[in-house]
Amino acid sequence: MTKIFRAMALSAAFVALVALGHGTARADQVTFSTTGVFSGSGTNVATFTNANGTTTLTFNGTTNSVNTPAGASFGDIVVTTTVPANAAGPAVGGNFTLNFNQTAPTAGSGSLTGSLSGNLGFNTGIATLAFNTTSVSIGSFTYTVNPSYTIALPVTGVGGGAGTGTTTIQGTVTGSAVPEPASMLLLGTGLAGLAGAARRRMKKDVE
Repeated sequence: MTKIFRAMALSAAFVALVALGHGTARADQVTFSTTGVFSGSGTNVATFTNANGTTTLTFNGTTNSVNTPAGASFGDIVVTTTVPANAAGPAVGGNFTLNFNQTAPTAGSGSLTGSLSGNLGFNTGIATLAFNTTSVSIGSFTYTVNPSYTIALPVTGVGGGAGTGTTTIQGTVTGSAVPEPASMLLLGTGLAGLAGAARRRMKKDVE
C-alpha cells in the first residue's frame, strides 16, 4: 500500500510540474497608454528661456499592446529651440512624471517621476532625465524604464541647423503568467487517472 501512495505522489508531482511549465511558458498580453507631465507647467509641454531664446520640451505619449515579457516604447520627448547655433541654451530643470494607464487584462494606473537637469541649445549643452525609481507595478504587470536618458538637439553641419531632437523613453513590460485552462485540465485529468489506478489496485489486492 505504501508503494502505491508513493507512486501516486511522484506521478502527481510530475503532472503538476508539466502543468506549471505550460502556464509559465505562455505570454500574457497587456494593453496600456502613457501620458507625461512637466512640473513647471503641469502639462506635457515645458518651456525654458534665457537671453538667447527659448527651448521647448514636448512629451508625446503612446498606446501599446504587447505580449510580455517585452521591450516597449513609453513615448517621446521632443525638443525644439529658437536659440541660435552655438549660443548658450537655457537651463532645463524641474521634474517629469510618466503616467501609465493599463486597460487590459485588468485596469489600473501608476507613475514614475524623474528629474531634469542641464542646458539645451544648438550645438551647446545637453539635458538629462534621471529616474530614481525605475519600475512600477500595476496588477500582475511591471513597467520598467532605463535609469537615465539624454535629451539633446542633433548637430547638423557647421554651426548646427537642425531644429528638432527626439528622445524615446524605452523600457520593458513583464507579467506573471496565469496557468492556461488546458494546463489545469491536464492536472485534473492526471490526478483523476491516478486515483482510478489506485482504486483498481486496491480492489485487486482485496480479491
